[in-house]
Amino acid sequence: MLALATFRCIRSLDMTQHTYPILRYCSSYSSSISLRKIYPSPEKNSNADDLKGEFNGHIPMNEITKTFSCSSGPGGQNVNKVETKVDIRFHVNSATWLTPSVKSKILEKYRKDLTKDGWMVIKSDRTRSQTLNVADALEKLRMCIRSALEPPKPKFTDEEKEKIRKGKLKAARERLHFKRIRSDVNAGRKEKQVV
Repeated sequence: MLALATFRCIRSLDMTQHTYPILRYCSSYSSSISLRKIYPSPEKNSNADDLKGEFNGHIPMNEITKTFSCSSGPGGQNVNKVETKVDIRFHVNSATWLTPSVKSKILEKYRKDLTKDGWMVIKSDRTRSQTLNVADALEKLRMCIRSALEPPKPKFTDEEKEKIRKGKLKAARERLHFKRIRSDVNAGRKEKQVV
C-alpha cells in the first residue's frame, strides 16, 4: 500500500533530476519515534489568548531554539561521532505562547536558572537518540513551567503551628496507648498457652 501511494506520487510529478528530495516528501512513512508522533505539529497555532491564564502543554517548535552537541558518558565511538545532546532555549519575555502572568511566575521561580539576557536553557542527554532527547527536553520544559504555576504552600501562623504540634502529640499518645493494650492482650494469650 505504501509503495503504491509513493508510485502514484512519483507518476504525478515530472521526472527531473530533483526527484529524490520530492520522493522523500511523497512517502507517508515516519518512524515510531519521529517528532510528529511524539510531539504535535508546529503548524498548530497556539497564542497566549487561547491559554486562558494557564499553560496547556503546547510548545510551538518555531519559537524555541534547538542546538545539538556530542553527548558525554559511555557509548563507544558513537558518542564522538553523533550529536545527540540537545539544548533547548527560549526567551521568556518574548514568548508569545505564554501569558504575562505565566511569564512573571517563571521569571520569579527560575530567576537564578535564566541567563543574563533572560533565556531559559533546558538540556537533555538521557538517551543516545537525538529525537528522544528533544522529546525529553520538551517534557522537562513543560514540567518547569507547570511547577512554576503551582500555588505556593500555605504558611501557617504560630497558633496554627502549635495546634498542629499538639495534634501530632495526641495522635502519638493514642498510638502508644493502643500498642500497650495490644501488647497486654498478646501477653495474656502467651500466659494461657504456658499453663
